[in-house]
Amino acid sequence: MKQFGKHKRGGLDQSIIARACSAIDHHQRKFAGYLDLKTQYWNRSAKITALAIFCLVFGGIFLLLLFRAITH
Repeated sequence: MKQFGKHKRGGLDQSIIARACSAIDHHQRKFAGYLDLKTQYWNRSAKITALAIFCLVFGGIFLLLLFRAITH
């Protein structure tokens, strides 16, 4: 009767990791397909403009946070 013996501590089962990766990949592909449908009728210049606006907004937020972190 080994009540106080050492217990084996193994890592995560590889099948669990594989299923998690597969589920994440499935959701990413589903979301990418959704975004592709939302922008399928945009021309190239509209997509570039949207990308530039996205970069400016989030780049500005990042710089603002960085500046506030340095000054405080």
